[in-house]
Amino acid sequence: MALDLTPVKGGGQHRLRLALTMAWRDIRRHKGRSALIVTLIALPIVAMSFAATAGMSTQATPAETVAMELGQTQGRLTDMGAQNSTSVQSVQGDLSFGLGAPGVGPDPAFAATAPVDAVPAGFTTILWQTATVHTPVGKAQVQVPITVTDVLNPAFTGKYTLLDGVAPASDRQALASRGLMERFGLKLGEELTTSAGTFEIVGTIRPERQGDGESYLFLSPKQIPAALAAELSPAVVYLAGDKSLKWADAKAFNAKGITLTSRSLLLDPPNKAELGADAGSMNGDWRQGNMVTTILAASLIGVLALMEVGLLAGAAFAVGARKQQRDLALLAASGAESSMVRTTVTASGLWLGLAGGMVGAVLGSIAAAVLVLVVRGQGSAMFPGLHVTWLPALGLVLLGVVAGLVAAMVPARAVARQATLSALKSGRTAELPSKWTKWVGLGFLGLAAVVMGAGAVVSFTVRGQVDSYVWLPLSSGLIIGGAVALVVGLICLTGSIVALLTARTSWLPVPLRLAARDSARNRGRTVPAVAAVLAAATLSGALMVGTASAMQDSSNNHQWQYNLNQTGVPLEFVKAKITDMGGGAQRWESQGLATVNSKEATNLMVDALGPAITTHVLRGTPANTQCELDQQELAMENNSGHELPNAAPCPKWALAEPATNRCEVASDRKPADLVDWRCTGAMGNSSYGSNIPAIVAGGEKELAALLGRAPSADALQTLRSGGMVITNKVYLQQDGTAKVITFDPSSPGNRDQDVPGTPGRQYMRPLVTPLSSRSLPAVVEAPEKNLNFYGVVSPETAAAMDMPVSDQTLLVTAPKSLSQAETDQVQSAMAPILGQYNSVFFEKGPAGNIASILWLIVAGGALITLSAAGITAGLALADGRNDHATLASIGADTQLRKAISGSQTLMTAMLGTVLGVFAGAVPTIVVLSLQRGFPIVIPWLQIAALMILVPLFGAAAAWLLTKGKLPMTRRQTLV
Repeated sequence: MALDLTPVKGGGQHRLRLALTMAWRDIRRHKGRSALIVTLIALPIVAMSFAATAGMSTQATPAETVAMELGQTQGRLTDMGAQNSTSVQSVQGDLSFGLGAPGVGPDPAFAATAPVDAVPAGFTTILWQTATVHTPVGKAQVQVPITVTDVLNPAFTGKYTLLDGVAPASDRQALASRGLMERFGLKLGEELTTSAGTFEIVGTIRPERQGDGESYLFLSPKQIPAALAAELSPAVVYLAGDKSLKWADAKAFNAKGITLTSRSLLLDPPNKAELGADAGSMNGDWRQGNMVTTILAASLIGVLALMEVGLLAGAAFAVGARKQQRDLALLAASGAESSMVRTTVTASGLWLGLAGGMVGAVLGSIAAAVLVLVVRGQGSAMFPGLHVTWLPALGLVLLGVVAGLVAAMVPARAVARQATLSALKSGRTAELPSKWTKWVGLGFLGLAAVVMGAGAVVSFTVRGQVDSYVWLPLSSGLIIGGAVALVVGLICLTGSIVALLTARTSWLPVPLRLAARDSARNRGRTVPAVAAVLAAATLSGALMVGTASAMQDSSNNHQWQYNLNQTGVPLEFVKAKITDMGGGAQRWESQGLATVNSKEATNLMVDALGPAITTHVLRGTPANTQCELDQQELAMENNSGHELPNAAPCPKWALAEPATNRCEVASDRKPADLVDWRCTGAMGNSSYGSNIPAIVAGGEKELAALLGRAPSADALQTLRSGGMVITNKVYLQQDGTAKVITFDPSSPGNRDQDVPGTPGRQYMRPLVTPLSSRSLPAVVEAPEKNLNFYGVVSPETAAAMDMPVSDQTLLVTAPKSLSQAETDQVQSAMAPILGQYNSVFFEKGPAGNIASILWLIVAGGALITLSAAGITAGLALADGRNDHATLASIGADTQLRKAISGSQTLMTAMLGTVLGVFAGAVPTIVVLSLQRGFPIVIPWLQIAALMILVPLFGAAAAWLLTKGKLPMTRRQTLV
């Protein structure tokens, strides 16, 4: 009888059910390995689910925006600042930018209507205004912002919430935020004294948009005296009523110069037909734009994390599949096709990927929900609400399934190719690597170069254009795609790199030689291990280079007022008379120049901070002169508000900058040549708030304090011999001198922005016309920081030039950074001599500590990379247990086997870390290089620590965890 080989109907479904059943039984039989794979898949899903839920919770929904901004009102009216009647607001009202009709300029005949005068019929109005009052803290006065409105009006439900206490029962009672209560140590029922009066705080209010952290005092309009009412901000008018305000209403308000922020427009934005001609110019959905930007920023990290997990899980599947070889071979021997064997292994990936995805999505969402609820409960406005992302969570579950299937496919394919007889034996032969893998890797490297190059071309093409932000998703996506292609290419080339590195190992010690040969022979075990470490190290490399560069950019752009932990107490300043007009309103009147005794200021500083501080009195050219004050007073008397053209000049002292030393500026307001020495150094950037005289008359001690180090012998000799020590060589004339000039800042062309050394020095236009000049021998001695002063001359030289000098600043140097309490103590101590409103702040330098942050990234990256290295090392040890048993049977002692295990992990971790740091650093450098002038910093020390410490720790862990005694094994053969 002939054999009927016709496929049975439904046989495919039967094979699939059989494969799923066998896979499920194998999962239950090997619970430890299965739990490891589920955990590996779930971990990045947890992180991404957490980030998705937490990130979406930071983006307020339209309903939440309406509640926080408008409460229960229908909208609010604000001044548009329009110059004609053709200006059109954004659909979001004052939450976004408006626009003007193209080609339409200011209309002199246009007069905007005040919002309070444009309220339509049928609405009840609630006015909302702000102001600033002062409250005493010690001997100083600090500012307190106040909100003037009826915050407990039912129409403001959702915008303001009464947390504790009761509503004010009289004009002497008020409400405050929790931040204000904590700032001044107040409790309910206690009083707060302000320049607007003394109020008993009877309740705490939470402004939902700002949260509890900010300091606010809430007063009703009837609590504001008439004098303070004049200082209030323009009134914002909230409209309470039942009528919805549509786009037509907004256009009518716009014609009057008023912006309408409407509940209806936020909840139900008008379509293009309703917008008409304005549709093409409207701003897009800012919430959607934020979401797209966030998703793009997180996509690279997510892809790399999934790649790492897929590789780790793939290594675990490979070990499990090899443990199943005998069972799978029996299945094949019973007539199952290779596809059936492959499906059986792949089915395990389906089950475990589904479990990992579900566990990760649920745990990540729960963790994010707990975080959001806790943060919101603490009064933070970071999260407007809890937004559980169900659709993205389902996508993450599917992503886990895909990760499991992909991780299982390679070992499934390898097992299905093995001969049945070989699989039924206990011995194993090494797999021959595919010859195409190397070419695929090279192809991915070429693709990475092309894609990242395309992203760079897009960025360069649109640089400087108004709509360049529109192309950001495209350029970012291309660079992210190139980064992924780079990682994939390196992974595909890992086998060839391993073979190349292990080709000549006869000179190595026995453990390293055996580990190298084993790595080259068992690429199915080595490549996933190296690739997993590579993916983990890629994140660390990208973070280290990106963070170091960003922090360096912040440091480069920091405007130093003084050297670190220094401050300048003004010894000569314009004194103002402050007249209290009642109700918190004040009038400032100049009373001429005031002087401070330097010894008295020094004693107060020592009393506040102790004798460890050092002080220097800086004498030099005054920043303000009585001549200038007289000019200003005369101009005010003549109602001009400007200097009088026929007034006598008030000379200023400066250094002349040679025309050949001027910095050339490009269209982006940056130097045309970013490394041009003429565009850097002292006086190159503005330094607002510095009290250092433009030209200091002093000696060695003053010079050293300003330089931040001991001056050179040439500088001291020049100072003693009647010369000048200048801070920047751009002021050095060709004959080696410095030209000291006087000029009239009030004359045309000599305005402050054109004066050398003032803010924007490198953007100067005409050179100043000097009233007088004198050349002095000069030597350049640049300070440690780019401070805002020209240089130092001796008092004798200043007198010889008839330069007016006086005590200008007490330069105070503290031995360490001051705490906030110490800073407040200094403020209070100096208030009696400087007045209540003059501030003294010590220079703290750029925000953040680059080294500390980088070492934290190294630690985090090391933990991630070590976890990957540890898992792969454990899997390799489990897979190579028979090899270790063979070594033990021929007399290898425990120390040798431990050394071999450590050597295997050392090679795997070192190769993966080196390749990973390279794969992470290259795309980051490409991204940073697209921004002209942005520094690219490679933290070699931290990178070296990561590439050395991680392999060493991994090798040590493998050495310690290698067991001294192994279970008995035996060779099985067919009977």
